[in-house]
Amino acid sequence: MNHLDKVIIGLLQLKGVGRQKVKQLLEMITVPQDLSFSEIVAIGQTFHIISSQIGQAALDAAIDCAERLIDECDQRGIYRKSYLDDGFPACLNVNDHPVLVYYQGDLEILNHPKRAAVIGSRRPSKLGADFAFQAGKLLAENNFVVISGLAVGADFYGHSGCLAGGGKTVAFLPSGLSPVYPESNRGLAEKICAQGGCLISEYSHYETVQPYKFVERDRLQSSTSQFVIVSNFSPGSGTIHTLDYANKYDKPIYSIPIIYDQSRDGFNQLSQKQINVLIIENTELNQVIENY
Repeated sequence: MNHLDKVIIGLLQLKGVGRQKVKQLLEMITVPQDLSFSEIVAIGQTFHIISSQIGQAALDAAIDCAERLIDECDQRGIYRKSYLDDGFPACLNVNDHPVLVYYQGDLEILNHPKRAAVIGSRRPSKLGADFAFQAGKLLAENNFVVISGLAVGADFYGHSGCLAGGGKTVAFLPSGLSPVYPESNRGLAEKICAQGGCLISEYSHYETVQPYKFVERDRLQSSTSQFVIVSNFSPGSGTIHTLDYANKYDKPIYSIPIIYDQSRDGFNQLSQKQINVLIIENTELNQVIENY
């Protein structure tokens, strides 16, 4: 059992401790691997990172939970990697990066030199679904890893197009990996891993799906991609969050005129938020991909 994994998971069980406090605490310690969970918590309490009101019973429960969760992950074939481990993908090391990810499949493909996201509505038009599928397929045929979120709709078609093109694809989930979310895409998740791709989450299978986790997942899709291709989307949708993060991370965003016409209200919201999208003809987008 990886000691640092256990420490990080244990810390995240404590009231008031999230990934920012975990990073703040661990970065104060030269070699956190050499200290026990209790010693690290004591340092956190000394420097008021962890509440001094958290008693021994809560600490014991946190470390018991971490050990139980790790055992269950091992039984289910779910691996873990912390940001302090060798092999943590460089593209995940952005502002507000995860402190630990759970994954199945080949995490190494996030180090591939060509990575692009395909995203959009859970209810795309027929043309929008075809655009996401063809974008995923063309990216795969040009040696890109395709990144998306395993959601129904555009995500499904982007992943599926990549697989049809013989490529590898990464799905970031807003939930734990056992079971995958949504259940309707479990077969797709299995195909992703079988074809050398990867499923990734910040969340353990103990955690329930919450609205904020979709937004947090969106930041990882943007941060790990070199550019984003967007199909249909509506104002106020999750796609807006992903594109907002892409803009913050200076990642180009592409779409085509017919998608713009079908999702004009969504693109107008992007304009209001000063998020730039390059609307180019399909042939030009193909050239961007082929010449990248």
